[in-house]
Amino acid sequence: MSASARTSGGEPNPVAQIIATRTAQVGGAALLALLAARAVLPRDRFRPLVPWGGLAVGGGLSAYFCATFHPRVPLGAPLVTRLLGTAGNAVALTFDDGPHPDTTPRILDLLREHGAKATFFVVGESVARYPELVRRVRAEGHGVGIHGLRHRTMVLQNARAIQADLREAARRIEAAAPGGAPVRLLRPPYGFRSWTLGRVATRLGLQLVAWSLDSRDYRPVTPAHLLERVKTRLAPRDIVLLHERPDAPHTLDTLPALLRFCRDRGWQCVAL
Repeated sequence: MSASARTSGGEPNPVAQIIATRTAQVGGAALLALLAARAVLPRDRFRPLVPWGGLAVGGGLSAYFCATFHPRVPLGAPLVTRLLGTAGNAVALTFDDGPHPDTTPRILDLLREHGAKATFFVVGESVARYPELVRRVRAEGHGVGIHGLRHRTMVLQNARAIQADLREAARRIEAAAPGGAPVRLLRPPYGFRSWTLGRVATRLGLQLVAWSLDSRDYRPVTPAHLLERVKTRLAPRDIVLLHERPDAPHTLDTLPALLRFCRDRGWQCVAL
C-alpha cells in the first residue's frame, strides 16, 4: 500500500512519521545503553557491543515496521482478513473514509440496485457532519465500522488516547443511527496497527478487520484497469478494500461493473 498516496487533509506521511518517531525512540535508548556500558566496561569488552547492538536495533525495528505496516499481521488482538463461517459464494466489499454526500448516496443506490450489501468503515469527524448518511447505511442493512475518530494514524498514540478516540467514534456512529446494534468493527486508518491498539480494541469489544484483496484504488487508475485488477484476483470469501473519495471517482465508476461481475459469478456481496 502507498500511504503517501492516500494521505488526505494535510496529514504528514504516516509511514515516514512512524518510522522517524520509532527510530528516534529506540535509537536514543540504545545510545544511552551503549554510553552506560562504555562507562563501566573495559574497552576490549565494549567494542564488540557496538556492531552487535546496531544489528539488534536494526533487526528489531525492521521486524516492528513489517508487522505494523503489513495489513494481515495480527498485533495484540485477533485480526479478520477473510470471511469466515459464510457460504462459499460470499464476498465482502468494504468502503473506507466516508461518509461523504458526494459518494455515499451513490454507492448505496448502486448496492440497492444490485441487491448487494457492503460494510462502511467511517471516520468519526465525518459521521458528525453527515449523520443522515450513517442512518441510511444502517437502515439499508449494511455494516458500519470505525475508521478512527479522525483519519490519522493511531500507531503512535498511547492507550488512553486510543481508547478515548475509539469510544468517541463509536458514540458518534451510535448517535447518528440510534437503536441499532453497538459498533463492533474497527479498521484503523491505513490499516496500521500496534500492540497497544490491539489490546485497547479487545478491551472495548472491537474486532479488528483488515482485507484479503487490496484494490489499490487510492492510486491513480482508470476504471477499466481497476476493474481488471480486482476481477483477476477476486475469489469467494475475500474482503475487498475500497475507498469513497469525491476527488477519486474511479472507484464509484467501477462499482456497477464489479457488482455485475459478482452477480454473474453467482457470488453474493455481504456485510461483515
